[in-house]
Amino acid sequence: MGTWIKETDEALYLMQGASWIARIQKQPSPSNAKEKAFSIEAMRQWFTRADAPQAMTVSLGTGQPDPQPANQPTTVPVVPDNDGGANSGQNLTGNTSDTDINRHGGIKLKVKSTTYFKLKPQIANQLLETEKVLVAAGKELAVQYYIDAGHGHWQVTLLDPLVDTNNRTWFVYTPDVAAITNVNLTVINDTLFKAAPKLSTQLPQDQKVLVKTGTCYKLLSNTPASGDHLEIELADATLGSKDAKRWFVYRPDVKVEGQRQTLQVTGDTIFKARPVQSSQLADDDKILIKKGTVFLLHSYTNPEANHVKVALAGAFLGPKHLTTWYAYLPDMQILGTELANQPKDNNSVQPANPSDRGMALVLPGFSGTYYSNDPIKPVNQYGDRGKFTWGEALHVNRATGTYRKPASSAVVYGILRVADVLEELRRLYGGKAIRINSWYRDPQTNQAVGGASQSRHMVGDAVDFVVLEGSGYLNPFDVYARLDIWWGHRGGLASSSVFTHIDVRGYRARWRYLY
Repeated sequence: MGTWIKETDEALYLMQGASWIARIQKQPSPSNAKEKAFSIEAMRQWFTRADAPQAMTVSLGTGQPDPQPANQPTTVPVVPDNDGGANSGQNLTGNTSDTDINRHGGIKLKVKSTTYFKLKPQIANQLLETEKVLVAAGKELAVQYYIDAGHGHWQVTLLDPLVDTNNRTWFVYTPDVAAITNVNLTVINDTLFKAAPKLSTQLPQDQKVLVKTGTCYKLLSNTPASGDHLEIELADATLGSKDAKRWFVYRPDVKVEGQRQTLQVTGDTIFKARPVQSSQLADDDKILIKKGTVFLLHSYTNPEANHVKVALAGAFLGPKHLTTWYAYLPDMQILGTELANQPKDNNSVQPANPSDRGMALVLPGFSGTYYSNDPIKPVNQYGDRGKFTWGEALHVNRATGTYRKPASSAVVYGILRVADVLEELRRLYGGKAIRINSWYRDPQTNQAVGGASQSRHMVGDAVDFVVLEGSGYLNPFDVYARLDIWWGHRGGLASSSVFTHIDVRGYRARWRYLY
């Protein structure tokens, strides 16, 4: 489902279906009491999305209520310009007000216990008074990005300087603050949070914490782990004797709701205004980003010239205060999944021992006729006959004579790349059969089954599958756990409770589906 813009008396909304996913509040005009103004700059990032809005409606004086949000969505800030209007520019000086916090579309921190924000990650009493600022409990702060500095500290870069300082970058003791997210974990059975995804009897007492039914936490992340566990990072709490945020929990004992995406920098890198060598860019078109930096991600596009174009939420970087940059593939990873990414696709049963070559197919950019029961790789990389067919890749339904015709030759090449991966997976699992749930999805099908707006299935180089064993299949979380390190930065990996997803996007992405 594409996006569109709705204007009301109160705000402009980026809509998806009947709900809004981003909002820009209108403000009183400083020059005319009968007019309202809004930030054009704040709206700009809507048009960097892959599903950029193509339509706009205006509804004035109808008496109808404003639309409702979709899962506490990301909003974008309204930032006044230099003459006090709200139509352009970024003013990043001054202190963040409560109103600014509500409009800020990025990471937010709430101070849980009165604490010091420090210029060094040291105990406060070891620092000079000029090297620390006391911040009261209850204060909320807009954060552009943070780095896990270790030893229980985050290095945070705020949207605005702290009161009576000119400094935006500080170290803060993480047990004293909570990150505000829309991802909620609720414990539905008394359970143990554990330092490893093992049976609790295999762990010493200091590596597990009892958490009672009904307890709720906010999460920074949650990904699959072995033994039907989730690996979680708490946003608003630390537990255990070591004040840890990262834990493993048995999935059936908890309920997780909400989704978010972050961009995490895995090596010192340079963000660029264009996907070229950094030496070709002016100084104000590039910025050094340190390893470990975490940004909240608004949206991103498919790779281009070994870079990904990313739209950061609430982070205004460099002399031009840009939110959209090109990130170099080997130096980044994406964690989490976009809202509404809940694909539920299916595939016709393909014959294990076909009596004929099946249905004739046409592949754009390739001459000749292909057949649904033919292997995609007549001879695979191991010198054997390929185990995966065009019928599986294109969801051939011989009874109806239909299949998903590739949109271009690029899709066919994507399918060929995934076929190699599946042959590798089958060998990794000792020849166990692999059932294909979803492979190629044309854009219309992808939208209909609930796929992500940038789904790799649309370019053919992603597949959802299960590894069969006996009359059932291996737990997809166990499959994810086994493949995680093996797959590395080659592409994306994710699991739901009923399938595992793998793709060859060329950089590391990890997430889980909420079913």
